[in-house]
Amino acid sequence: MRLRALAMVVMAAALSVFTGSQSFATTTAPTAAKALPVVDLSATPAGWVPVAFANAQISVPAAWWVLYSSPPCPTGPPPGELFVDPPPGVFHCPAETAPGPSTTVSFGPQRAPLSAVVGYPEVINGISVYPYPAGPRQSYLVPSLGVEITVDGPLAQRVLHTLTWSPRSVVLASGTAPAVASSWRSVTFAGLQFSVPADWPLQRTEKWNLCGPVQIAISEAVVLDTDKTFQALPCPAPPLAAVVPFDGVRVDTGGSQSLSELIGSFSPGGTCLDQSGLKACPSATPAYSILLLRMKVPSRDKPVYVSIGLAGNGMVARTILYSLRAA
Repeated sequence: MRLRALAMVVMAAALSVFTGSQSFATTTAPTAAKALPVVDLSATPAGWVPVAFANAQISVPAAWWVLYSSPPCPTGPPPGELFVDPPPGVFHCPAETAPGPSTTVSFGPQRAPLSAVVGYPEVINGISVYPYPAGPRQSYLVPSLGVEITVDGPLAQRVLHTLTWSPRSVVLASGTAPAVASSWRSVTFAGLQFSVPADWPLQRTEKWNLCGPVQIAISEAVVLDTDKTFQALPCPAPPLAAVVPFDGVRVDTGGSQSLSELIGSFSPGGTCLDQSGLKACPSATPAYSILLLRMKVPSRDKPVYVSIGLAGNGMVARTILYSLRAA
């Protein structure tokens, strides 16, 4: 009996060691989730406004003029000017008849090659910024964000050091879908279903004009547009101030109109997302303030266009994007 008991103990111990070694051999470390970009909201000083382009964002004083897609030619009156996405090429600006702004900044896509870099990079808010020669002004490449910045004047370096990721970069980054807050409500329109904060007002319209439904800024609301009626209104003049971004959603069905009549040519701007029976393709333009999506909805022959406001840290917009479903 003692030998039998001893044999059973030895067998149990051997089995324990064998099982433990097998468990250890097959265990793998969990894969860490890729971190989302982070918009450093503290990089915007008090009294300044954030201005985004593509994956990058900088901030300037609220009194500055901000010109979009305009040649980088200073106009003179304001204390400072920011040129967002200026057209490429060399421009012969007219001679100044009055003292120009004390500080000017140009902010757009990276066009210079990395071979133009001189010196060592500087790290600003966790982002590597590389100086490169571009005439008398100070120019910098930011490869991780795909932009270049040229600054000149007494506030040049202070503006440069407001650099951070943009809300758009957060919204379109790969990763898990954020959870929808229980306080949000569901909206159904044009074969789509999505979630929004419960306190956002709901507006319905059927009017469109030659400016199209795509705007450089939308209000904190849900706008549902069937685009059935043409309204002959003048297009708004380009703003001379920073476009203040808001969280919001606008959905356009296009009515009986073609894409070219409503929004002009669609510029693919990233990988299309396939989620819950939908195909959502982002547009490269506009590259600030809103994210325009062309949605292929299973129940509709023509695409539906969704505009989502890009504000704050981008998480409200990301939550709305990932809540989109086929109704």
